[in-house]
Amino acid sequence: MIQFEQQRRQKLLDEDFYYYFQERLIRLIEQTDKKIKSSKDPYVEFMSDLQYRQLCLDYTIGKSIAELFPRLKIIIEYIINTINFVERYRVNHPDSDIKITTLTEYFESEFLSNLLGLCILFERQDWFEIIVKAVDLDQENREKAIDSLIATKIPNYPITEEKTPRSLSFRTPLYKAIHAEKPKDTLKFLDEYLRRWYDGLRKAGYEYIDIHLWQQG
Repeated sequence: MIQFEQQRRQKLLDEDFYYYFQERLIRLIEQTDKKIKSSKDPYVEFMSDLQYRQLCLDYTIGKSIAELFPRLKIIIEYIINTINFVERYRVNHPDSDIKITTLTEYFESEFLSNLLGLCILFERQDWFEIIVKAVDLDQENREKAIDSLIATKIPNYPITEEKTPRSLSFRTPLYKAIHAEKPKDTLKFLDEYLRRWYDGLRKAGYEYIDIHLWQQG
């Protein structure tokens, strides 16, 4: 118990709940893996999401950055598989607009934006560009903060002129931080973004950030 409490990065995470949630997640991963292996041409986006949850859990309980690297590599491989699936589907079913729209909107923007940040952290431009391909699958729902983040690593990347959806307005300070001309303004906007991030995500419906609260019933 003492060792767990010392290592965990989220102080609200209870050890008993961690083992319960970890067991549940492992079971989901195993079940999904079984379904994937039984399909001739599986759509594996859900597995990338499960692996991402495992990555977040590993970080929360205190695993080192070096230990997280292999998990991120697994996530990237599943995303490559998903991108290839969507591209094949587009070629084989060019008139199936509804199905293609469903596939290209599967990746939640927060999931992808977090992965973009992790690729920057690990200094993997090749992985970064793979995530950008996933972002680019959905041209109907562009967001200027994410486009601006991508443009910091890919010169001349187009930044949408569309207004940020109200549900994601908490990311407006991030957009301002990226485009600020003075370092002090960058820090000011980043501070505002971090202050609004948690509540903004929760209101936008990203329930995973409150998973640690499930233990409270």
